[in-house]
Amino acid sequence: MKLTFLPNQAMPRLAWLARVDSLEQKATVTHGPWVEVFEQGFIEGLWDGSFTEAGFDQSACVFGSGAVLRGESLVFVASASTTDYLYWWASGDANHVVVANSLPLLLAQQNDELAPVFTAYDAINSSLMQGIQRYVRQIPTKNGKVNRLMHWNLEVAPGRVRELDKPLPPAFADFTAYAGYLGDCYRRLAANSRDASRSRQMVIFSTQSKGYDSTAANAIAKEHGVDLVFTVTKSKSKGYFADEDKQLELDDDGGAICEFFGLPCEPIDRRALEHDGAQEYLFYACMHETGDFNLQQISDHVRQPAVLLTGCLGEMWYPGHYYADRPGMLNPDLMRVDLGNHGLTEVRLQAGYVQLAFPYLGARSRADIFRITESEEMEPWRLHTDYDRPIPRRLAEQAGLPRAMFGQIKMASVLEYPAPVIPVDAKLRQEYLAFLVAQGVLSRAQARLLPWVRRWNALLWTTSPRRHAWNYYLQRGISKLLGRRFAFSPVFSRLNGSIFCFCVNKRIKDYQQAMTTPTPRAANGQLRTAEP
Repeated sequence: MKLTFLPNQAMPRLAWLARVDSLEQKATVTHGPWVEVFEQGFIEGLWDGSFTEAGFDQSACVFGSGAVLRGESLVFVASASTTDYLYWWASGDANHVVVANSLPLLLAQQNDELAPVFTAYDAINSSLMQGIQRYVRQIPTKNGKVNRLMHWNLEVAPGRVRELDKPLPPAFADFTAYAGYLGDCYRRLAANSRDASRSRQMVIFSTQSKGYDSTAANAIAKEHGVDLVFTVTKSKSKGYFADEDKQLELDDDGGAICEFFGLPCEPIDRRALEHDGAQEYLFYACMHETGDFNLQQISDHVRQPAVLLTGCLGEMWYPGHYYADRPGMLNPDLMRVDLGNHGLTEVRLQAGYVQLAFPYLGARSRADIFRITESEEMEPWRLHTDYDRPIPRRLAEQAGLPRAMFGQIKMASVLEYPAPVIPVDAKLRQEYLAFLVAQGVLSRAQARLLPWVRRWNALLWTTSPRRHAWNYYLQRGISKLLGRRFAFSPVFSRLNGSIFCFCVNKRIKDYQQAMTTPTPRAANGQLRTAEP
């Protein structure tokens, strides 16, 4: 198969779209300026192997996305984590296939968009929490449907498109085996990111809070060099939405941990969105429900391709009480209970960084990791509290970090808002409300009621002491009057996926404009091509 690469300076730095014609045995890849292109494929990411050998389709530890030629097939590779996806469309005979690492980019190429009248985009996105076997793969559009691929690889060959599994991590007999795997795997990832064969070597960023997950990641990463660590100095107050917790935020500054580890640290503002809303729609163009605005300011520091270490999937390290309440999760399917760190794709493609969610290393051996957590050998690192994760505690304490410096209480710095979500940015909010009215989703009168609807829903959902008591006693009183259990239902829940639809369609216009920009040509006037 012949590959032709069309670099486009107007596209987001790490975005790409491939059009495959299996009958002609050719593929054309349009891509942003920081996508790595080489003889047998391309990638915006890194993996735990030799960069020059380009074997990322055979890796269990690949982050970002790309494709590699294998004979007459082109194998597209999704991230090993569940935070980023491939999107694809195929003709009926499967000889014409379009694949992209961005939903709005794929839809822009197809001259399609999401359907405002469809009310289940939130349910489709939420299905990602069910793991890599059970999530909903098809996304309805105005003109039909497209496919989303999470974790798996996608083989495109003449007359055939099929999902391929990634290799499984090894079994872990004990903590030493697991910790050794984490260290070795990360060492190879770091080496890959800095390989001299890259056209642009990657810098390594990380995150640091006072919690377990980022601390464990940095306890290992510090041995291989970290260029800059970001700490969100304030966390949310338990039970409160972001629009009411400004005076109740807790201290989550990881600066002291960074200083102990000898890592350069940069504080960032959890609430940057409230005074800089230019990127807000990019977050919602990935996920209808996202609190990842707390990481918004990281984009300001990206000057070359970067790796961003996060603690996403840190629940992997919880002990038995966590799984007692969540049966059926001890399997290789990467199931989750929330969508944290799943709203960064469009932001990171634009800025030019790849999310490396550290706990996904070896995560498909989840049953082994849980068995180690519960084993007798971990007793010295067990606190016997509700917030207790022996594995990351041991990783950090064996790196020398004092016990009292981290993992004392559960905190989070995400920004959560009442549903149905409306943008914080005033201009974007006006556009969104106008969209709802123009599409017949709401009447003008209903649109004016949205602020009050959100207040009502906040009363129902919040766990803040004041509101929770009010809600509890009112529903209890009504239940007594009716002689049966009564609970209030949220209002306008049919809008929960509308913010996703609106922002994807808005992002489509960005890509359409970018793809009309003339493609730069090499000095000899020829487009760059590659054949194995």
